[in-house]
Amino acid sequence: MVDVMFFLIVFFMLFTTFRTNPAGLNIKLPRAVTATPQQQARIVVVIDSQGEVYFNDRRTSMDGLRQDIGRSLREDPNEVVIIRADSGTRYSRLVEVMDAARLAGASRLALAAEKQR
Repeated sequence: MVDVMFFLIVFFMLFTTFRTNPAGLNIKLPRAVTATPQQQARIVVVIDSQGEVYFNDRRTSMDGLRQDIGRSLREDPNEVVIIRADSGTRYSRLVEVMDAARLAGASRLALAAEKQR
């Protein structure tokens, strides 16, 4: 129950909107009324509908993701990690990506969504 509440808080506080798809990936972001725009981030993780993970336009494994995020965070420890998950992504895959980011040292995570009109 605590985990669900935590993810709801993260969901509503850190929602962000992007209109472009990195690497031409066809990602259908979930829609939310409360989505708020944020500045462009250097660390973008994409999860497609098949559960494949991409770090800044490049497909990667969970171990590779953790290393890549860790390298990026050494340059700027306060950088926001944006997670763009397809609306069909399994919840467990999203949690795996969030865990990898946290293990890499990320303290600021944001979930991407499209602003509902």
